[in-house]
Parts: sequence; C-alpha cells; structure tokens
Amino acid sequence: MTSEDIATALEKDLLRGAFPPGSTLPQGALATRFGVSRIPVRDALAQLARAGLVDVTPNRRARVVQMSRADVVEAYDLRLLLECDLLARAIPVMTQDDLHHIDYALARSNLEARNANWSEGDALFHSALYAPARRPRHLSIIETLRCVCRLQIAAYDTLPANTDLWLADHAHLRDLCHHGDATKAVACLRSHLEGAREVLLDTLSTKKTG
Repeated sequence: MTSEDIATALEKDLLRGAFPPGSTLPQGALATRFGVSRIPVRDALAQLARAGLVDVTPNRRARVVQMSRADVVEAYDLRLLLECDLLARAIPVMTQDDLHHIDYALARSNLEARNANWSEGDALFHSALYAPARRPRHLSIIETLRCVCRLQIAAYDTLPANTDLWLADHAHLRDLCHHGDATKAVACLRSHLEGAREVLLDTLSTKKTG
C-alpha cells in the first residue's frame, strides 16, 4: 500500500468523523492497520498536513486539526467571498451539460444525505455548481477550505442534524441555476454558508461549556 493510498483512506475516515479534532494519529498503530512500515504512514500524514487536515509537530506527532471559533469565522469569511464570487461567474456560462451535471450531483447528494457519505455528496454538489466557471485555482482554494470545515462538521455531527434545511437550499440553488438567476443564487448560497457557520459555531460553544 502506497502513502497515497493511506492518505486517501485516512482522509475518508477524517471526513466521516472517525477521528475527533485534536486527537492523535499514532504512526505505529496506523502502520499496523495498513500493514506497512512507518515511512509511508509518515508520508501520508505529511500529505494530509499539506491539505490542512492534520498538524504535524517537529517530533513527528500528528494530530487532527481542531478549529477554534476564530478559525471557523476566518474560514467561512473566505468561503463566502470565494464561493459566492465563483458561483456568480459560473451561472452566466452554464451549458445544458453543466446543468445536467448539477442535477445528477443534487440527486446523489439527496441519496447520500442521511448516511455516512453525506459529506461526499455535499462536496460533489457544490463542485458541480462552481465548475462551469473554469477557474481551477479558485476552485482548489475553495475545496481546501471546504475540506477542513467538513472535518469539523463531520466530527461534531452538526449539519447532518439539519439535513432537511440544507437539502432545501440545494434544491433552490439548482432551480436558480436552471433559471440563470445569478443574483438570487448568490444570495441563497450566502445564506446557506452563513447557516452552516452558525450551526458549527453554536456546536463549538456547546462542546466548550458542556
């Protein structure tokens, strides 16, 4: 098993909430789990650190990233700027193929919304919204921010508890894309992201005082 394989498997675990934020990822136990030496495990953890999911200290101890309230606010401030801008650029140039892709992503997101793969369906839908803008660097930055936010959300099981609300937002966004209404779509996306931010911040407050 390569370091890339290990990184992929661990990323899936992280985004499904298998390792709580702040928890240690012991290299020895991971090497045993994957049947490899510590070297590919170390390389895999370095890949996850570059993706912003893991912190690796000078003594090579790896911990799952734990966002503070300030971290969450900063990440969502950036996401609001970047995602709303990219959607505004994407809608005017959407083709029928793009709209079919959005329809497919919405259907898959709806199917996976109440199981362990919910975050993958959610990510697929948002990526489908932004892809028509054809701005890969812009999208890459967004996906990095979304990924670290998804890690926190999955660990605290926040958005899954509000599934009906965010699915309704997704359906509305799809409809607005079909109507070519960028102004209303951006407003809907902004409200969607702000709602996710507030749910996560409320959860962090509860965990801190609980």
